[in-house]
Amino acid sequence: MKILNLTEGSFPINLSYKLESIDVPKIGSLIGNLEVKLRILRISNNLLKCDGSIKGDFTDICQNCLKETILNIFSEIDVTLKDLNEIHSDSSEQDQTHYQDLEYFNLQKFIEEETGLNYPDIVKCEESCIEENESLIQEKNFPFKKIRDLID
Repeated sequence: MKILNLTEGSFPINLSYKLESIDVPKIGSLIGNLEVKLRILRISNNLLKCDGSIKGDFTDICQNCLKETILNIFSEIDVTLKDLNEIHSDSSEQDQTHYQDLEYFNLQKFIEEETGLNYPDIVKCEESCIEENESLIQEKNFPFKKIRDLID
């Protein structure tokens, strides 16, 4: 676990490292390492900007055919970092804001949160897996379709 003090020191902070494991519930298993590249800039007191990327491979189960599949995750990071004390007093309308104690900034927690947010909601082994099987389900829902067509 890497802890940074983002309230002091020189900026920008450039980080490039690999994580061997992450603890994010309800996502697949990490294969190998998660590559992390970050640059943290100080905009003003208690306001920082973080950009970079996360890249890694995960094994997961296709939600349609239950086949094990490999997901290549590549996510661009572009978020604002603010101190946890400002969470209730923040009146900005920014979508991408991460709140955490800037004096003891937990980098592992931040990366895990970003990975969880960017992990796909629907896991499928191939792009057409769900669409192909949905048409089969629709056909199965009309077992007497041919007889109805003959009557009409």
